[in-house]
Amino acid sequence: MTATQLAYDAWLLPGLDPEEVIDWYTVPDVSVDDQPLRFPRLSSGQLEQVLDRLTAARQQYLVTATTRQLIDLIDATRARWLDYTFPWRAAAERILPTITGYTLAMVRRGLDDYLSLFKRDNLKALVRAELGDLDILDQFRERRIVPGRSRAFGPALTTHVFSGNVPGLPAQSLIAALLLKSASFGKLAAGEPVFAGLFARSLIELEPRLSDCFAVTWWPGGAAPEVEAIAFARSQAVIAYGGETAIRSIAERIPAGVRFLPYGHKLSFGVIGREGLINEIKARQLASRAAYDVAKFDQQGCVSPHLFYVEAGGEISPHSWARLLAAELARFGRNMPRGRLAPSDSAAVASFRRDVDFRASLDPDALALLTAPDADGGATVVFDADPTFTGSCLNRTVLVKPLAQAEAIIELLQPVRAFVQTAALALDPLRRDALAGRLGAAGVTRICPLGKMPDPDLAWHHDGRFNLLDLVYWADIEEGYPL
Repeated sequence: MTATQLAYDAWLLPGLDPEEVIDWYTVPDVSVDDQPLRFPRLSSGQLEQVLDRLTAARQQYLVTATTRQLIDLIDATRARWLDYTFPWRAAAERILPTITGYTLAMVRRGLDDYLSLFKRDNLKALVRAELGDLDILDQFRERRIVPGRSRAFGPALTTHVFSGNVPGLPAQSLIAALLLKSASFGKLAAGEPVFAGLFARSLIELEPRLSDCFAVTWWPGGAAPEVEAIAFARSQAVIAYGGETAIRSIAERIPAGVRFLPYGHKLSFGVIGREGLINEIKARQLASRAAYDVAKFDQQGCVSPHLFYVEAGGEISPHSWARLLAAELARFGRNMPRGRLAPSDSAAVASFRRDVDFRASLDPDALALLTAPDADGGATVVFDADPTFTGSCLNRTVLVKPLAQAEAIIELLQPVRAFVQTAALALDPLRRDALAGRLGAAGVTRICPLGKMPDPDLAWHHDGRFNLLDLVYWADIEEGYPL
């Protein structure tokens, strides 16, 4: 199947003859070139055959491939994706803006930033950081601290349940499984059912022996419980992304003994200390970095900020900094406008603005809407004197709240402890390190500078967990008496 054909058939199911498909699913409200994206309505028997083919191909090729060979393959694929004329990249840039609503500029920036992470040195560092030895998936290796030798083994089959909030994210999950020599079966997201298939095919193009090691398709949520049950039961690991309801539903159906890595809804935020507000130049620099954090993919990532806490006592007040943020978001929006919103999202933003506008008229000192509709690239900045941790409706909607002391954030996080993830800190090093320890104890799993929130390192501990280590099991050789 070519990149052009993927405008119509975005599925990848090794061994499945389209002539044997009795019925098809089409993704609601998603089309390319005015044609709907269609996916086979799999029978239980057809899925079993696909999964049999995946596990057999894994045994024939992946088990014998070395980690270094797989890293070289991923690195070479990454390099091709950074070429805008590469057919699979060109297909992504043609299709993704249409189905996601993001502008081409945003899709291009996001793919460049994200796929650049998967270079050879970064992948080697990831394996070494988590497993301790680059060759430990290939052979038994001496343990460094205690006697004996160990070897890590990845899952034979990993099922991925993707989310559609940010294009390109399936690459992380597929690459993690590939590094562990695992075949992959992916359930695509209705909001973005294309990239995973494009990326898998680009890997296969460089290494045809991978052709039966990847499968991706889509079905409506809840429409194929028997298919999901088979996929979960046949897998040794399941990686799922989504909202709390979806994650809970999947967790209830994972058989005992299957590794389950859920990545659910998260809340991220920033804290700006008074030392960053010593003059307008410094404050504007921080506002520019914060605007990037808000605008990239319109806050749809779990790492994107819902709100910023700004410490009082600097030369620039929290309210004034909020105005600087509004100005920087307007500037960002002129070059990279907000994406097209679904009707429900558009209604949510409009309702949020109306509510803030009304309440601000009652107490303008405590609440202020600082951006005007259609004049700022779609951004909404609200100054709110109430320090309560409040999630926004996203889509470049962000709150700015004052704090007397940055350290007061710890108490404010308690009601949302289960959901907090990334905290961007603009504090001097001593204050940052002191607060970081308290934030970690309060549930925060990633602490970064302003301007880096949407761009975590490849080896970050996603939601406080390992990317590879949580998926492997270990075999040990203990040295005994000689024969």
